Amino acid sequence: MSNIFLLPPNLNKKERFAASWEYLLENIPDLGQELVDFLTQRSGKRSSTFIKAVSYPFISSDIQPDLILECQDFDIICDHRLESELNKHSLDTYFTLAKFQEKKNYVALISNSYCLISPEILAGQEAQTYYLQPYDDTNSSMPYFCWQDIYALVAQKNERLAHEFIEYMHFMDMQPWQHSAWGQLFINPDVASSFSEQWSPVIEYLQGLGITSKRSGYSALEIIYPLPWLQLLYVYVARSIQHIDLQALSPYLVATIWIKGDEMEQIRAFHGISEQFTLPENNEVTVEIRASLADGLWMMKTGNRPKLAATYYTSLDRIVSTDRKQMQKNLLAFTKAVFAHAKSISTAIS
Repeated sequence: MSNIFLLPPNLNKKERFAASWEYLLENIPDLGQELVDFLTQRSGKRSSTFIKAVSYPFISSDIQPDLILECQDFDIICDHRLESELNKHSLDTYFTLAKFQEKKNYVALISNSYCLISPEILAGQEAQTYYLQPYDDTNSSMPYFCWQDIYALVAQKNERLAHEFIEYMHFMDMQPWQHSAWGQLFINPDVASSFSEQWSPVIEYLQGLGITSKRSGYSALEIIYPLPWLQLLYVYVARSIQHIDLQALSPYLVATIWIKGDEMEQIRAFHGISEQFTLPENNEVTVEIRASLADGLWMMKTGNRPKLAATYYTSLDRIVSTDRKQMQKNLLAFTKAVFAHAKSISTAIS
């Protein structure tokens, strides 16, 4: 990539990032060397002189890597994960690709979220030979590299292009979350699992009301039919959101309201909503409510499928804490407040 301005307009998010990343490394070769050193040293391998980066090189008819880091003694095949999780067989394909190259090749996985890699694959001979796995006793559940670590490498450079690329990485949610206890919540499954455990008081509270709830995914909570018209109240954490007028800062604790498709009066009640309130138990926590981005479109749609009517947001920094008891109280207070607000909407139209 010699001219960033000639990028094809039809590139998807992943392709555009790879081409832009190649352009940055081409123009700041010292960063390319630092990246190679970072990947190899964290994996216990000897480094090599960085030559160039090539996005989407054609080296096989079956698979096209996101990026190749060409070095004097070996090349590094980079698989970029921006949003999706790794399926069980992805690494096998890259190992096969590395195996049949004349030059020695390694495989590096760089992710922006949790990745599931089969222990059998990691323990296999091919992984031992070709995979650059970062060794860190405190992060054994993360046998992959993270964009937020590479974000730190780019941020140290003085060039204007690097500063602009940092803005791009921030837009892609690759910046580190600076929290002493929960900073790796979005990338480390162990931290996410620990967060999920903090829902216990909420689940117990809901059980006392006869409401069914369960943990979902890595760190979310599903509350099923808390009200006759409210099919699902889904509470989760998010790095970024689509609404741009919020006062709350990222990352967020989010609750979504999913209404039964035939409950049109309830759906209308949330139409155009834009409000905020503070938690009764903690007035430092402000919750903002916004109508679904689909908003009035739901009025034209028929059927019984649940409709996303509104979303509640608050800054996650105000919720999490090194004090687990306090954090659990905050999660409970947020859930109770959202439930009470949704219930008040129902009361107002009855």
